Amino acid sequence: MGWELMRRFFFDPTLRDGDIVFLSDEESHHIAKVLRLKTGDVIEILDGLGAVFRAVITSVGRQVEARIEEIITREATVGKSVWVWQAILKGEKMDTVVQKCTELGVTGLLPYQSSRCQGKFDQVQGRKKYQRWQRIGLEACKQCRRLHAIHIDAPTSYAESLKKRSDDDGVLRLLFWEEEKTTRLGDIPEIRDAASLALMLGPEGGFTREEVELARLSGWRTVSLGDRILRAETATLSAVAIVQFLAGSL
Repeated sequence: MGWELMRRFFFDPTLRDGDIVFLSDEESHHIAKVLRLKTGDVIEILDGLGAVFRAVITSVGRQVEARIEEIITREATVGKSVWVWQAILKGEKMDTVVQKCTELGVTGLLPYQSSRCQGKFDQVQGRKKYQRWQRIGLEACKQCRRLHAIHIDAPTSYAESLKKRSDDDGVLRLLFWEEEKTTRLGDIPEIRDAASLALMLGPEGGFTREEVELARLSGWRTVSLGDRILRAETATLSAVAIVQFLAGSL
């Protein structure tokens, strides 16, 4: 089987005992029930931290076990980190954002609920959505051959989200706001040299002025994506792609 056809699966590094790896319930189900792989089949497994191993399935059941045969590659770094603060979007829009941000190399996604988000959800709904986004992120990693898993935070409030990663050094924080009329991404040369980038994108209804001012007090700079009013999911993907290009990552 050529490497380009090799099935890839993620595993939790804490569920490794020497050369034996225990796959998650979801990955085990996919192996046993969907792909119907068997004991002795060769797969590639990723620890989500940059390492890829060739492994042989040793047990197929509710929890699949595999034995590591060799390390194929180890990617130590992922370049400049890009974190996206994303207002929770309605329906499949958020799924699209998670998938495409993963493909575009975003380091982590921090979902938050702001005042203009469409629809509200409680902790149970939030947990279910969070688990779904985790699954989508891992599947996107496999599809685009990404070695480092995207980090996805549990949903939180807008105010709480501003406190996250607030102690990180050398971070350039950019809030994309349709009412910003002066500064565009091309006007910010610091993007290429910043140690890390933080991008904040709003919901379908945009940010309130109070939310923008609160972000500014926390060190965020407002920036425009141009004169057109973009759909929320389009704005996120455009912002990420342009920033990655300006940062030298695309």
